[in-house]
Amino acid sequence: MDKKGQLSIEVILFVAIILIIVLVVAAYVGDQTQKNNIVSAARLGAENGTTDLAIKNPGMLPVKVNGIDLNGSSQVTIHLSRELNPTEKTIIENSVYKSLNSQGFGDVTVAIS
Repeated sequence: MDKKGQLSIEVILFVAIILIIVLVVAAYVGDQTQKNNIVSAARLGAENGTTDLAIKNPGMLPVKVNGIDLNGSSQVTIHLSRELNPTEKTIIENSVYKSLNSQGFGDVTVAIS
């Protein structure tokens, strides 16, 4: 037998193992990318909301986004630098929902603390 055109079993196993590793890493990276996109959209919406508040109320105390927590992939908690009155909170929540909807994450709920 001249062995032309034959692959050894070692090469086939090596390619299969590499393929399995790539698929596992791709599944993990895809999930993390979606979570990063949700957090980025929420942060952008909160920052746009605080900017909107500052433009409409020049004497207002500044509001800064201190952090964002993502619980699962459906609950976003935004931590701000100070407590907001109900009107300010509504404006920021609406801005966050607009940002999330524009990115295709309309089923995400938002809590502001």
